[in-house]
Amino acid sequence: MADKHIDAWLRTVEDIGKGVREVRNTCYPARCWDGRSEPVVRVLDKPTTRTLTVSWCDASTGHYGYQTWRVRCARNAGTCVLTGLPIEAGDEVFSPRKGLTQPGNAGAMIAAASLRRTSRRVSS
Repeated sequence: MADKHIDAWLRTVEDIGKGVREVRNTCYPARCWDGRSEPVVRVLDKPTTRTLTVSWCDASTGHYGYQTWRVRCARNAGTCVLTGLPIEAGDEVFSPRKGLTQPGNAGAMIAAASLRRTSRRVSS
């Protein structure tokens, strides 16, 4: 009788292991920011002329407390997440640095021109 219980237990453990392996092998793409939400975005620092340190908080794409953004040329038109002003393809923008995994806010941009305007106001 004890053998029946052990066999049932081993089958249960084996079934659980199969389920865990199936879940682990399932890859879900990260949700990418699509411009519909209104994240709280703050520029924390500008360590170099080509990088920003940004704090990003958005319920749908996540929280990035100390994220590096790099300057680049905008491939598509969009909206500056800092000012709400339009960005044209070809404009100089800052966007999140991509590493091994794409961050949830990968599609976001900050217009470089908006930072220059802000800097002038602060220093005046």
